[in-house]
Amino acid sequence: MGERIPIWDLPIRLFHWLLVADLAGLWWTATHDDLALHFKLGYAALALLLFRLLWGVMGSDQARFARFLKGPAAVLSHVRHVASPGPLPPQRGHNALGGWAVVVLLLVLLAQVGTGLFAVDDDGMEEGPLAHRVGASATKLARRLHHANFSLIQIVVAVHVAAVLFYLLVKRENLVRPMVTGWKRLTFLPGDGAGESDVGHGWVPLWRAGLLAAVAAGLVAGLVVFA
Repeated sequence: MGERIPIWDLPIRLFHWLLVADLAGLWWTATHDDLALHFKLGYAALALLLFRLLWGVMGSDQARFARFLKGPAAVLSHVRHVASPGPLPPQRGHNALGGWAVVVLLLVLLAQVGTGLFAVDDDGMEEGPLAHRVGASATKLARRLHHANFSLIQIVVAVHVAAVLFYLLVKRENLVRPMVTGWKRLTFLPGDGAGESDVGHGWVPLWRAGLLAAVAAGLVAGLVVFA
């Protein structure tokens, strides 16, 4: 069965599933014209994304961008393994391709909430907290970009889900279970230059996550109140 090691800490798992729920709520409120709730969920999404950026620098080992963002050679090597028959080499966290997929998803989501901050709805009844700081033409452009970027988000999410299913059905690697439990079984630990003390053990105290979450929420609250 292999050795059971910790991979995703509680803050990363909560971020992942809360973001999934929040995106579903944003889609539902947009399609049902509940823009008041839509804006509130947008603020929640921004807080989650800010937390993820902070956690990617000051969080647990596997959550840090420096850990999973690899160069082109590593990405090409992983693509060759994906295209070859048989199982993939063991990975503690994100593989080289998946790491950059995380960055793409974060960027399109940040673009979505960013344009939403300046957008005004079609009848002018609801507007983002920064809309009054720019002209009418800029708010209309923000609204158009907001709508167009949502189509891009749908594509990125569809690719993400397809990749998860491909890894499960073709490569026999379950990527969902570790994101639920936090743990993963490896037949042997890959040697990626980590020291002995780093092998599968990089979770940091939860108080740090709470502090960074409070900072992210405070930044969004300040934006909404004082914009």
